[in-house]
Amino acid sequence: MPVHPAEPHPGLTAARAVRATGPGPDAEALRRAYLELLKLSLCDLAGTTTDSVGRMEDSVVASRELAGDQLRLRSAGMDWPRQGLTMVGLRRLDDLQACAEAIVGDGVGGDVIEAGAWRGGASILLRATLDALGDERTVWVADSFEGFPAVDDPSRQRDQWSVIDYLRVSLDEVQASFARFGCERGVRFLPGFFEETLPGLSDRRWALVRLDGDTYDATRLTLECLYPGLAAGGYLIIDDYGALEECREAVDEFRRRHDIAEPLEEVDWTGVRWRRETEAPIGRSDATRPSGNGRPTARAVPRPPDSRVPTFEELGLTREVEALRERLAAAEAEIERLTGSPVAAPKAWLRRMLDRGRSR
Repeated sequence: MPVHPAEPHPGLTAARAVRATGPGPDAEALRRAYLELLKLSLCDLAGTTTDSVGRMEDSVVASRELAGDQLRLRSAGMDWPRQGLTMVGLRRLDDLQACAEAIVGDGVGGDVIEAGAWRGGASILLRATLDALGDERTVWVADSFEGFPAVDDPSRQRDQWSVIDYLRVSLDEVQASFARFGCERGVRFLPGFFEETLPGLSDRRWALVRLDGDTYDATRLTLECLYPGLAAGGYLIIDDYGALEECREAVDEFRRRHDIAEPLEEVDWTGVRWRRETEAPIGRSDATRPSGNGRPTARAVPRPPDSRVPTFEELGLTREVEALRERLAAAEAEIERLTGSPVAAPKAWLRRMLDRGRSR
């Protein structure tokens, strides 16, 4: 989720440079250069500018351009990219790559899974890293592919994300991105809300589990369903531990309940991970039951046919047109009141002009 700090945030000051490692003549140098360029591309940082999406008070989103030093926002994973395929930022992608390389180098058995994929950028990096090492284990991509679930409790602030069309990315779009990068082989997609899909994976073995569900319920559920299958030497990665209190609450509760002593390692300002040291049994709870804290059952929200993100300038023009339409209607009403007859030709002409400007 994006952060727009009023003062310099430690994560922003620690953002790594937006640049890639150059290629060398040997295979290892070429592999690393390829993955560096891939990460820049997934973050939409290959050019000199990028577009960032921000949320307005009324849950409308709009975009603005980032350039120069502002690119640190994207590098730090502190904004919403308009065109990029991941919100993770470069440092968390670097760490994800390192974890994937470690499980291959250390021979840790099991597949890898990302629960909460959005446009699929982090999972594309996982598949590319494994492919570049000649590793054929499967990458699982679990997501609703419908955005955040909607609930009926208006007091839950996080549930407002369900009405933002920008956060809804279809399965077809994500699959097309995998194919565009040549990473479609060895990938299994798991569409649906977590309570419908993840319990069916409780008997599988994992070498790496990346969780990016944001909310308390999603984080709790993914931990209950996936952590028992994590192999010794495997990684459990949490994307929003530092940024979202309810995510942190779910992780801390799970670790306390199961006496997990492996230390949490900080990746950046919000991401953490730990590496499982033993395969001591983890009790499996009924992960499909309600959490018992008043949180309603998830339901999907239909996506409108046009979910384009306007620029802030376009939003301003739209509001100006709406204000002009209101003034025109008021003027027409006043003229009709004074003259006792409707305004015809000027009314039709002005309305055509306003409608034309609104459609641009």
